[in-house]
Amino acid sequence: MTAVQRAPFGLRFLRAFLSAFRPVIALSFAAGAQIRVSTEAPDDAPYGLIEGPRVLHLLVVGGLSGSSIGVRSYELGVAHQLAENLASSTGRGVEWESLAPDRPRLLGIAASVRGLDGLGSFDFIVLSPGVMDVLSFAPLRLWRQELERLLVFLAEKTSSRARVLVTGIPEVSGYAQVGPMIKGILSDDSRRFSAAVAEACARTPKTEFVKMPPVEKSDFVDGAFNYASHYRRWGAFLASRATAHLG
Repeated sequence: MTAVQRAPFGLRFLRAFLSAFRPVIALSFAAGAQIRVSTEAPDDAPYGLIEGPRVLHLLVVGGLSGSSIGVRSYELGVAHQLAENLASSTGRGVEWESLAPDRPRLLGIAASVRGLDGLGSFDFIVLSPGVMDVLSFAPLRLWRQELERLLVFLAEKTSSRARVLVTGIPEVSGYAQVGPMIKGILSDDSRRFSAAVAEACARTPKTEFVKMPPVEKSDFVDGAFNYASHYRRWGAFLASRATAHLG
């Protein structure tokens, strides 16, 4: 596999300069100002059980997938949508949990994961890192090292039957209200960070890189992003990947 190429010095310098201002933009993005989306967040329990035999256990952590932002209930989020599809395709029960760390960048996600009890009980863990790191112009080298440490930790702490599905970084530049130069850098960083995820997964047991379906025009209704529709598509897609590992 081709190694992630180091960016030219000028581009690295520009990223470092922009990183001083990017947290403000990133905060706006998280609040919905960048892509005209809702700031609604669920306030119900981020876990549940779909009854059935030979219960599967799954955890979704980080990013939009773990936060379920934009919908009124976690049952409309990725974890529950994945669980419903998985239960339907396998005929088995599914216990699901969604985890949204207070600090949404990779360091916060890693700290939350390391603080969890019972990692050995999960059959599937969906890890969605990187969106806020890209939006904050995080240094790729340091980010990649932290991701690799987290994946090794998960490989060591999960059971032999477990599978860790690590999602790539979605393309957000087309929906960010910034100039073409910044959009170009965001687009490039999304690709570079995703390539780093793919390489880290290729080197780590029990992990798999998953390129998620892109945002589509149908995900927007009257200019607002329809999270529920998007989460349904993501949940169905992840369930198909998970089912393939069950044989």
